[in-house]
Amino acid sequence: MEKYEKKIIAPAVNVAHTDGDKGLRIDINLAGATKKSLGLEMGKEGLCVKAEAKEFTYHTCYMLAHRVKAKEADAKFASGLLTIQVPFEESMRSHKIPIQ
Repeated sequence: MEKYEKKIIAPAVNVAHTDGDKGLRIDINLAGATKKSLGLEMGKEGLCVKAEAKEFTYHTCYMLAHRVKAKEADAKFASGLLTIQVPFEESMRSHKIPIQ
């Protein structure tokens, strides 16, 4: 029997600041994947995710625009959507620049 190699695809990802600019909310669409097959690794500056679906494998890594406290991340998986909430390492309060 011929060995079948699954196709690897990058999932759709949405990253946004949480209310109050205290951290990030990261939504990763893993339609068809199972929670049991899901793997997530996160550091201060990025994350990698891998998950198995029936006919393909999701696998990707992303760099984040802001440093985060990875050890305080909260991840939930439901209906094919992985949602991660993670606080910023430092406050994101910034100075607004007037545009002329």
